[in-house]
Amino acid sequence: MKTARSPRSFAALTLAFVFAGIGGVRAQAWIKYEAQPGSKVRINGTSTIHDWSVESQMIGGAMELETSTAADLKSMKVKPKVEVAIPVRSLKSGKKPMDTVMYNAMKQTDHPKIEYHLTQLTPAGTGTAADSYVYTAVGALTVSGVTRTNSMTVNISRIDKTQLKVTGTTNLKMTDFGIKPPAPDLALGLIKTGDDIKITFEWITAQTETATKTP
Repeated sequence: MKTARSPRSFAALTLAFVFAGIGGVRAQAWIKYEAQPGSKVRINGTSTIHDWSVESQMIGGAMELETSTAADLKSMKVKPKVEVAIPVRSLKSGKKPMDTVMYNAMKQTDHPKIEYHLTQLTPAGTGTAADSYVYTAVGALTVSGVTRTNSMTVNISRIDKTQLKVTGTTNLKMTDFGIKPPAPDLALGLIKTGDDIKITFEWITAQTETATKTP
């Protein structure tokens, strides 16, 4: 004769399966690489009188790689975790009036940082340098408080055992981020800035810590 199980017995059995499942999840070790001096980002654009450029040597943020990926960049078995931030006021042209116009157009007071969050990374080939690999990176790029999905080609290379370098280029339109191409009042509106810009960056990172996390 079968004995009916009490509701309490079923609850205990369910918890046992849950904890057994948790115990079976393999913890992953991640290596964190933080932004280092030597990084730089350059923005190139056009105007009705001449081409222009601004540059910053401040690219903050960090990148986390699963240990097997850090050891073999080509594998990239687990998507890295990447967060980047660039202070708007760190962008300089060498001409203060132009910088002021740029900061105002980018609404720097309300949105002091350009931010990037990686959402997808797909292998795209081998780079030209040793231990260098090319990827298609898709991420959320936020400028002037407006976020857009951005897709670009990046190159990840190893500088030494503890440092990685990420380089890339992407083309954008100011108006996609709610930025009206400047036409400075001081020039009576005769100087107009083109909508298209090109961003080129070189991000240096160095290993700072290793942490074990459960996915």
